Order: sequence, then structure tokens, then C-alpha cells
Amino acid sequence: MKKEVIIVGAGVIGCSIAYHLARRGVPSQIVDKEGIADRASGKAWAIWEYPPAVCSTLNFVWTESVLSILADPEFDSARAQMHDERQSMFELHWLGFHRVPEAILEIQERGGIDVGYRELPFMRLALSEEVEEVYRQGLSEVRSAGCREGGWLTRDEAREVFPGISPRVRGGACFPGFKVEPYRYTLCLAQAAEKMGCTIRSGEVVGFGSKGSRVSSVVLASGAEIEADEVVLATGPWTGKASAWLGKELPVEIHREQCIRVELPRPFPPYGIWTTKGAIIPEIDNKVILHSFEGWPDLATGLDCSLTEENKLSAIEIATELFPEIEKGSVVEHRGDLEAWAPVLRMQPVLGRHPAWENAYLASRFGTFGFALSLSAGELMADLIVGGGRGPYRVERLLEFLSCTELKDDER
Repeated sequence: MKKEVIIVGAGVIGCSIAYHLARRGVPSQIVDKEGIADRASGKAWAIWEYPPAVCSTLNFVWTESVLSILADPEFDSARAQMHDERQSMFELHWLGFHRVPEAILEIQERGGIDVGYRELPFMRLALSEEVEEVYRQGLSEVRSAGCREGGWLTRDEAREVFPGISPRVRGGACFPGFKVEPYRYTLCLAQAAEKMGCTIRSGEVVGFGSKGSRVSSVVLASGAEIEADEVVLATGPWTGKASAWLGKELPVEIHREQCIRVELPRPFPPYGIWTTKGAIIPEIDNKVILHSFEGWPDLATGLDCSLTEENKLSAIEIATELFPEIEKGSVVEHRGDLEAWAPVLRMQPVLGRHPAWENAYLASRFGTFGFALSLSAGELMADLIVGGGRGPYRVERLLEFLSCTELKDDER
């Protein structure tokens, strides 16, 4: 008998889960009070970076809170935990990264939408001797892990790629990557799933019905109830509130992310750029995304996703210091929304069955990596549901780490 799976949340993770279930012949229903990718998934950078680079010191923004943990000998266990989390994120990233080129072609064919897919290498530029040392250390970590892709570009090589770049640039580490257009990709996942049996429904979920240790229905604000064989919470920043309806709230730290889109007089070189201060991500049609790391992390209060002029100006200033010609561009859009992280900036997504319920699952806390992890999260969640809460042996240990351990020992 086929299962009726209700997925709460129409962002990139929820739509990917629906798509991967449909590939396995399992019908589902996506429920969201807003439209497909109406929130963060429609405003994201939508990139896949080379996993070893993401999970090495190359990708750390060394905030004071992180530095204090690394320096304090009393936090040996915290450092060990961070190492384990980075290793698990590495494995989770790899599962999706290897699939990207082939998976995108399949998704586009089934969903009927051009998602703007392209290869996009990413370069981490060093503007000081200290940062260069950190980046070279990160590259060494990647090499020590046996990963051969990417390498170091010298100052002169960087100038060849980026004519007019600031003379402060000392070079940088460059690795493979991919990019899509966020709204189109998420919508394509949803449409592909829909063509294979998924139903998409508008509605605000306010609770759940239950029978014994099983969730029996999803309750809407209208008073309607949708019967369910399985329920998945893929609600991003709202996962804490939604999980509380199941008896215990999952700890979620909510960050606000902002960026601006700028149209340039001519195309930007086809590379994504990172510095310790900000990022520049080229899009199609001569547009780029500018992002500032100043003030990061920006913890949201009361789910406030309002944008700030300070962040906008900071992103422009950081980009123009690096590439003065960007000042000739025109701002097209200032956008942003909320992201869900594990507390204290930890890279620990949650992906698994709720320990207090036989048929409830959570997929959340992907931080800024939602798109990069969308394929792997969708595939793993589909495997879990088809397997009745147990995944295949090949990812058994990874799923153990991603499981909802913080919700154990719950008294309903």
C-alpha cells in the first residue's frame, strides 16, 4: 500500500524531499501557507561549492565566539564536536555534489523549467599575509584528505582572471562549483514532483492529530485536517515552533541573511569570490550578488527579517574596494530572509525520524547550505521514509549523526 506523506514547508528542502519520494513512487503532499520558494529559498545564492573546501578552515568566518572556543583549553570537547560536525557536513555535501550535473538535467527534463544551471568555480581571495596563510593551510587540509581538484592562484594569475582587481590581492584558493537560479530550481523540483504524483496545497499548519505514538493528521488554521501516513517538517526557521507541537522544541538558532543584486555594464568574470569581509556571486545577464560578512552572525529577534541600509552599503563598499568598476553598476534588488542553524553557529543539520513518534520526520538547520544540501537531504529523507525510519547501510553512520538526538527522552 502506498504511503501518503505530508511535507510541511515548500522551500528547497521540502520540494527536494517530495521530488525524491516521487522518484521512488511514493506520493506526497506539500503544505505551506505561502507559495513555492516564497521565503529564503527564493532569495538564496543557490550554489554548490567543492565539499572539501566548504568543510575546511577555508570556509570559516572566525568570529570572536568561535575563536574563544578554539583557544580555551576547557573546550576540548567542543573542539572535538566541531571536528565531527565538519566531517559529517563533508560527507553530506559530497552525496549531493557528485550528483549535481546529472541530477539537474533530470530535474529540468521532468519539471520543464530552465533552472539557469552552470559551472561556477569559487575563489577565496587573500588580502593580507595572515589570511593567505590560513587559506594555504586550508588548501593543505584539502590535499591531505586526498582531494586533488582546485589549487592556488598567484597574485598575477588572479589579475589575469580579474582585470582591474585591487592590488591588495595576494592570490587565492580556487575550487570547482555550480550555481542555479534559486526560485526556478525550487519551482522545478516542485513541478517535477507534481508531475509524478505530488500534490501542492496552500494552508497554514497549526498542529497535529495523533493516535498513540503516530501522527495521524496535519491540522490547518482553517480547522481542516489532512490525514497522513508520514509527516515531514521542513520548515526552516519555524522548525522550533512546529516541533513543539510534537511535544518538545528542537533548538534552532535563527540568523538573518541579506544581499543585494547589482547589474553591471558588462559581464563579471565567471567565478564566485569570497574574502573574509564579503562575497561576490555572478548571476546571468550581467548581474552579481554582493554580500557583506560584517555584523555576521545577525541573530534574528522574533523572526524579524527586515533589511537594513547598513548591510546594503557595507556589501557595496566591500565589493568596490575589491573591484572598483562595480561602483558603475546599478542596484536591482536588496533581498534577504531567515536561516535556521544549530545553536552557537554549529554545522549540525537535523535529518531523521522524531524519536518520540513512529512516523514524524524533521529536516532542518541547514544554515546557509540549503541548496548545496538539497539533493542529499532529499535523497536521504526519501530513503528513511521508504525504509520505515531506517536508512541504507551506506549512510547509516551519517544518519546517526544527523538524527534528532536533542528530542530524545521526551515526555508527551
